Amino acid sequence: MIPNYTNRCQTRTGDEQTQTFADLTHGNRITVVDLSDPTRPRTLQELAIAERPTSISIHHAGSLVAVTFHPDGAGVRTPLALIPFENGRLGQPAYPIVPRIPQGDELVHAEWHPTEEVLALVNNTRAEVSFVQVMRQGTDFQLQPSGNVVQVEKFPFMARFTADGRHVLVNNLYWGADVEGTWSEAPRGSVVSIRLAAGTQADGSPRHALVSRAMTGVSPEGLALSPDSRYVVTTNLERSYLPYSDDRITWFSSVSLITLDPQTGQLNHVADYPFDGILPEAAAFDASSQYLAVTNYDHFDDRIQGGSIDFWRIASDPLNPQPMLVQTRYSIPVTRGIHSMVLVP
Repeated sequence: MIPNYTNRCQTRTGDEQTQTFADLTHGNRITVVDLSDPTRPRTLQELAIAERPTSISIHHAGSLVAVTFHPDGAGVRTPLALIPFENGRLGQPAYPIVPRIPQGDELVHAEWHPTEEVLALVNNTRAEVSFVQVMRQGTDFQLQPSGNVVQVEKFPFMARFTADGRHVLVNNLYWGADVEGTWSEAPRGSVVSIRLAAGTQADGSPRHALVSRAMTGVSPEGLALSPDSRYVVTTNLERSYLPYSDDRITWFSSVSLITLDPQTGQLNHVADYPFDGILPEAAAFDASSQYLAVTNYDHFDDRIQGGSIDFWRIASDPLNPQPMLVQTRYSIPVTRGIHSMVLVP
């Protein structure tokens, strides 16, 4: 399933001036693509939704889709839509009231728990993560708060649950109105881990707890968790996107490797690995948890057309078992601007 964030940029007719980013209209579609034959993907459906979708997450049973929206999008009645998904087709979107997300706040990401009817909600306006129980009532849905709201760090961006659902990880970009250019002079970011139901509150509801944090490179927009829940990776934009004439530009991006103890939620920053690339927006582990695909939006070498998906592997010295990331020579060219990626089981 592919959310349409913005419509395609086209050249103006008549004056032949290229549109700027600000001229783009907001997207309002979700596209369902059939991948049963990976060599011939086929579009099955396009569904109109509210404007400016920002994230999409599929229920563990595959029967329900959660979509978040930017609060400035047209038709956004609440910042979340729940859409039934059966037999390869999306049903009618429902827009339930979302508790503890004040009107105007940006619910930037919603992520389904791997086994329960629970959503983790990332509010980057208030730097909070909350949890809701999803209850279905016919064609409608009701969301009930589940436990306490957890304060995280500046500009949280997305959430990822561990395979057993005991912990959720959140990357924090440290962007904001008090940062030069909103993001262009942001400091190093972070990842935090939250333990679900670490205890019980006085009213009997679960108490969620912030248990660990680790530093990353600058602007860690991408967050990936290995299937075995042992490794965490962030893809860091650094300042690779600035004009070549800007003295602040970093002529590299980076990937941060962090280890995770699945039992305790403790994070340990291993290292940052710079590489020759621009705007690595996302990463995905393979099923073995030993290989990593990283999106590369563009290249500093202007002779290389388009972007790429670059492959890395987890390695270690037998005499020093600390893991490390090694970039391989495998790279797949793709259209410039690749932004997100998931592993298809």
